[in-house]
Amino acid sequence: MVKKICVSQLRQGMYLCGTDRKWWDVPFLTTKFLIRSDAEIETLREYCREVFIDLAKGVDVAAPDDNAPASVLAAAAESGPLRQFYRRFESVLETVRADGGIDFGAAAEIASDLIFALDNGDVSLDQVSGRSLADPALVHKSVNVCLLVLGLARHLAVAPDLLRHTAIAALLHDLGLLGLPQSIIGKAAELTGAERSALRQHVSAGLALLHGVPGVPVEVLEAVGDHHEPPDGAGYPRGLVAGQIGLPARLVAVASVYEALISDRADRPAQTKLEALGYMYAASPTQFDAALVAGLIEVLQAYPPGCIVELASGELALVGAEPANYLSRPPCRLIADASKQLLFQEQRLDLSDAAHKHLAIARVLARDEPFVELLATFAALERL
Repeated sequence: MVKKICVSQLRQGMYLCGTDRKWWDVPFLTTKFLIRSDAEIETLREYCREVFIDLAKGVDVAAPDDNAPASVLAAAAESGPLRQFYRRFESVLETVRADGGIDFGAAAEIASDLIFALDNGDVSLDQVSGRSLADPALVHKSVNVCLLVLGLARHLAVAPDLLRHTAIAALLHDLGLLGLPQSIIGKAAELTGAERSALRQHVSAGLALLHGVPGVPVEVLEAVGDHHEPPDGAGYPRGLVAGQIGLPARLVAVASVYEALISDRADRPAQTKLEALGYMYAASPTQFDAALVAGLIEVLQAYPPGCIVELASGELALVGAEPANYLSRPPCRLIADASKQLLFQEQRLDLSDAAHKHLAIARVLARDEPFVELLATFAALERL
């Protein structure tokens, strides 16, 4: 029996018999083999969204956790790992459209179930893909941003209560867009001054809806109100600077911009994962929290050209612009030894090469770390 599954459900012992890609688009000699390693699973998750397994030749997906919430267990039977969450959040938005009120309890339950689903492996960041113009934009964006925020917050070991409040804020951060006409939201040409001003009012509109609900956590209100506040103070509505912006708002901001960049818009096509992450890395720390952008790169395991990484050996490397065979193991140039002393002669290495399989990326250096700032100073001097 052949069964289609999401790549997040892959595990060792499954027999792969097909993918949603052409065979030449995946780095295997064949798409029919027994999955024996986590490396094979990682590669399939990088290149595919769905695969086909043969249950007569290998194991099935893992059985669901009997202790899971009923809403999550029911959702597991739905087609598409995230579709049940899209449908549930669409119901929340329909309530707002119908009577102008927000069912905050329903939104909070969706956020909690997303946390459980992510921790349990029922959904994964691999399933976050850009939206097409045909997708219900606000529904997909809200759930996608929530999932990205959760992955990044888990990576940072955010405390449980703050994690849950941030997840709720991620779902509701653009709630105020419901009151704007599609002629503004979906406009391909540059917005006029009046249209831009109207668009910025979605923040206060979303807050007004939440202020009508008693007991909304302050972290939710602050994240919804401040997610358009970049560290350099050039944002809106309050013009806050880095030290004045709370962690939930900074998390939502990074996830929201990344999700927008990898999605099609009326005025531009979607960027690739590497293009989006590369832009955000270069634009931090002025437009984005540099540590959070570095964390997002680590979580997605997609290292854009130009970012600086520390290897498990302690050596520092600059990710190269050459095409990468695997997003998680890019070509690099060693630029500093384990003592963080600059090398006079850079050494090129491709982490996907079998000769370098002992090397692994331990972390990404944020753009505002002293070593990265030092390199930027040297580069500026070389241009003089």
